[in-house]
This record gives sequence, C-alpha cells and structure tokens, in this order.
Amino acid sequence: MDINLIKTANGKYWPADEESAEESKNLKVGEVYTCSIKLNQNYKLLQKIHVFFKYCAQYYFGDQDVDKHQIKYTKNNLLIAAGYCRTLVDPRTGYIEVTAESISYAKMKEEARRECYKKIVTAACKNVFHTADKETWEKLMSFF
Repeated sequence: MDINLIKTANGKYWPADEESAEESKNLKVGEVYTCSIKLNQNYKLLQKIHVFFKYCAQYYFGDQDVDKHQIKYTKNNLLIAAGYCRTLVDPRTGYIEVTAESISYAKMKEEARRECYKKIVTAACKNVFHTADKETWEKLMSFF
C-alpha cells in the first residue's frame, strides 16, 4: 500500500491527495505501522501529471465523475500513443499485444522527463482532444 503524505507545521503527517486519504481509511486507529519514506523528486509536478490524466479521462469519457479504472485506461492509451509501450508477439498464434510501460519519474533525468511530458501532451492532442474547442485547448496547453 502506497500513501502520499505531507508533513504539517505541527509535525503530523496528513494524506496528500484523495487516493491516499481513501487508502488511509483502511488503517486502524491506535495500531502501529512501519513505513519507509521515499522522497518524490518533484511532487507538485507529479500531481500535475495525475490531474492531467484525470482531465483527459473526463474529456474522453464525457463525464466529470471518472473512476480510477477509467483514468488508468486513459493513461495507458496515452502512454502507448506516446511510444512508452512494449509489444509482445505470441509466435504460435501470431497474437500481438501492446502494453503500456510503467514510467518511473524518479528514475528519469530532467531532460528525459521533459521529453516524456511533451510526448504525452502531443499524444493527448492527437488522440483525445482533436475535436476540442478553443477553451479546452487553452486549458490543455496551460497544464505544464
């Protein structure tokens, strides 16, 4: 279980986003939990990319209330369209499967991360927002 936490001014830790708040509800009060702390390189930028994927899913499905499965579906499709994918071929049947690669932003250098964002936004423009109005385009371009 991964939970993103923010340390508050009074020294306590608080869930950083809605998903983390939902995950933390599963923890019992008064129990002791062991955790390892991993610093995210640029958490605000990571939050922005997640908001971007949610915005793309909302536009793609035409619904403001998208669930995490719809967001994951949209994210995987954008990663495949951006070229971050793996192609597997079954030699017996000739079946071709294309799956999105997991992108670790923490392991990327700044230049590679910038290139990744550019490719994802370009893929979104071509595959999701190709019929968007001017207001949607302006909002899309102001994400990063």
